Amino acid sequence: MAALEENLIKPIKPGLPPPPSADFFQPAQWEVLYSLLDAVLPAVAPASVAPRQETDGKLGAIIMPEDEYKTIIDKAAGSSTEPPSRDALDSFFSQNITEDPQIREDCLRMIAMSARKEALGKLLLLMNTYIGSRLLTGYWGPITTQPSHVRQAILQSWVASRWPTMRSLGKSITSIALKSVTTSSGLLHQLSGYNDVPRDWKATASYDFRFIQPGEGEGKGDADAVHTISTDVVVVGSGCGGAVCAMNLAEAGHGVLVVDKGYSFPASNLPMSQAEGAHHLFENAGIVMAENGGLGAIAGSSWGGGGTVNWSVCLKLEDKVRREWAEDRGLQFFSSPEYDECVDRVWEFSGASTAGIRHGHSNRVLLGGARRLGWAAAEAPQNTAGKVHDCGQCLLGCGSGGKRGPTVSWLPAAGEAGAQFMEGFQVDKVLFDEEGEEGDRAVGVEGVWTSRGPNGRLDVPESERVRRKVRVQAKKVIIAAGSFRSPVILMASGIENPQLGKNLRLHPSNVVTATFGHDTDPSGSGIITSCCSEFDNQDGKGHGVKLEPTCMVPYTCLTMFPWRNGVDTKLMLLRYQRLNSFISITRDRDSGEVRRDPVTGRPLVDYTVSEFDQKHAEEGVVALTKILYVSGADEIQPYYPNLAPFVRTTKSGVLEDTDTQDRIEDPEKTDPAFAEWLRELRARGNKPPSGQWSAAHQMGTCRMGASPEEGVVDERGKVWGKEGLYVADSSVFPSASGVNPMITIQAIADWISRGVDKELRDEGSV
Repeated sequence: MAALEENLIKPIKPGLPPPPSADFFQPAQWEVLYSLLDAVLPAVAPASVAPRQETDGKLGAIIMPEDEYKTIIDKAAGSSTEPPSRDALDSFFSQNITEDPQIREDCLRMIAMSARKEALGKLLLLMNTYIGSRLLTGYWGPITTQPSHVRQAILQSWVASRWPTMRSLGKSITSIALKSVTTSSGLLHQLSGYNDVPRDWKATASYDFRFIQPGEGEGKGDADAVHTISTDVVVVGSGCGGAVCAMNLAEAGHGVLVVDKGYSFPASNLPMSQAEGAHHLFENAGIVMAENGGLGAIAGSSWGGGGTVNWSVCLKLEDKVRREWAEDRGLQFFSSPEYDECVDRVWEFSGASTAGIRHGHSNRVLLGGARRLGWAAAEAPQNTAGKVHDCGQCLLGCGSGGKRGPTVSWLPAAGEAGAQFMEGFQVDKVLFDEEGEEGDRAVGVEGVWTSRGPNGRLDVPESERVRRKVRVQAKKVIIAAGSFRSPVILMASGIENPQLGKNLRLHPSNVVTATFGHDTDPSGSGIITSCCSEFDNQDGKGHGVKLEPTCMVPYTCLTMFPWRNGVDTKLMLLRYQRLNSFISITRDRDSGEVRRDPVTGRPLVDYTVSEFDQKHAEEGVVALTKILYVSGADEIQPYYPNLAPFVRTTKSGVLEDTDTQDRIEDPEKTDPAFAEWLRELRARGNKPPSGQWSAAHQMGTCRMGASPEEGVVDERGKVWGKEGLYVADSSVFPSASGVNPMITIQAIADWISRGVDKELRDEGSV
């Protein structure tokens, strides 16, 4: 184990590298953007300060009567059991968000990584012209010259527009503002009570992976120099699939090298701040947007992959899905005793159990509310070896080491068995034997390795880091880079298959956030320790939704909050300690696609939630609102555009005790106001791209199939038409799993890697 630094009282910050250049936008474009972002959360001030605002020469605040402003401050002060000072609240409400340099920097980092920044830039330029301003805002003057109340009204018109393009623009602007504020506003964190450091945080030891540091390669010149490494098996990806493969093959006596483009962070760095976590732990600096802007997905991209940032949930693939994969897809493995054995092995090694669960407020609400309504709900096993794990910030890495993700379990076991590891290695392509028959045998991978900076830091300029071309020669190649990256690597390697990149399933989710009349300790307990399965088979073919609490790290649950105006949104942000958020996770029948950007090589995601899947998700949203109603929530807000929250006016018929099992009647039948609000919810819908959709599971883009026409890999995970090349991650799922996919990924990887071991032994390689 790595040495443990003594006397740590909080995680060591890994820091952020210098921000990228802002020159992809002209200064005028940035000014337009900042004027719009300030309109999302504008400064608000009483009339007595209006002369000062004008003297300061600012576009200023939205000015309101003294009594109205006092009511807002009183409401803000009443949103916590430990209210902030009036001066602090005045500072928060009087601030235009882009006055904060940290918020500006977060916007820059986010937009620089966006595949849609060119389209946004064109609209910003257009708005800086008289004709463009008239067309998009209704005013001849550029938006940068408009006062705050006018800019807010323009945004409101976009969000409520009859035109989908304008609604999408409004959604994009409000989401950028909310993400940057919830991530980077120190003042908001202070006032809302969110802390980057969990209660009772203690430094724990981490495994020392002793990563390979490639030396200078051999070649005619620096550009051609290649560092070469040889091994039996190279595993591309260190997540839930790759880590299982690495352990099994290393323990079987084979030489194994695990490579990943991400970097490793010891427990002493975890959990990270939101800004650091988005940059270091996730694909595309925190979010991968569908090309049409209709859905945002998060995907792990550090050492340990999704297993480093997931939320501990261990759910087995259900029988109805196993039958579909075995009978409809012709993959008999999924109905076999061998599959059960794989599940049992990974279940035990992961420490999956319900022992040690201590439900926080949101999970008690979900379990208790569902049971009161007579709906199926149960505890969700955790990979915490039966120990208490009150970590609500595992999205940003688990500092306690209690979550038995890849970096705590599978990869250290692989290392003890002799596996080697390389971080910071971006694999560009698979190499094939040019002397073989039609080059059908994989013989390794090639890509670029990027070192850390001086003293192992990652918060340094690129100029202080070394880049080297690396070639790994191997007898077998296992691609386990996830459903976004695995198909892109195969595409770049010349693999041609009609299913490659197709069949993308994402478990698209809708969010419902509730406000309670008391503190909920939103990030102080396990994230998902319960699950409601009442609505998971709405079509009789296994398509429906699971209902679960969601992570309460602010940027994950509040970025897409339905914006109506600045004051209400600021008040919502200050209520953080009284919020709980929940998700309706859809087992999507219909699919999207991953393509490879021909210029950057990055994955591009084409995905739109179908009407079929939208209907199922909506049933889940309605169910969540009923669970929250019977659990005593004061305010219920589904993330539907232009839908006002349901605000309770009476406590009649509500059971405040979240642990009671007493049955209660469906509130849609007993409360006319609630029933009317649900009718409006159903009428409005959440149609993309202007609707709010998120996803944390990616599946199917290299799917397993009984023939090359049906899938990219066969039942053993081998790429059709190639020897020695396998895929072992969620991309091989024949369709959506319908449950949090970690255990299914690990079970399939266990099966595939044992097949690779047998093949190596048959070839005389031990």
